[in-house]
Amino acid sequence: MKSLSRRARLVIIGLLGLAFLSLACTPEQLALSQQYANYLNKDRHVISDASLAALRQCESGGNYAAVSPGGTYRGAYQFSQSTWNAVASRHFSFLVGDDPAATTPARQDAMARALYSEAGRSPWPVCGQRI
Repeated sequence: MKSLSRRARLVIIGLLGLAFLSLACTPEQLALSQQYANYLNKDRHVISDASLAALRQCESGGNYAAVSPGGTYRGAYQFSQSTWNAVASRHFSFLVGDDPAATTPARQDAMARALYSEAGRSPWPVCGQRI
């Protein structure tokens, strides 16, 4: 029988070392590492261009300068200023404080995609169900 090469022996030793280290973890540490792995691998909400257009059409008739009758909801996706600022602070800090109805269509689209990636359809309770 032929002996293992030096590289093969090192690989085996490395794998045995990893196995030993995994046995040294507490169940809580293993659970936490699994949760983190799941977080890294979880599917994010992604909205297609067609669905984004449908959402925009439903929310504002496709009008990027739309403002609700009371002035609370603004822009193509009818953001409240507080929601806009919260999403902007997490994704596009330079947009915090901007009026959603006064910013560019590309920025409004990017903000809607960012919010959708975080929460799916739920921020748009009526129109979100139609896409």
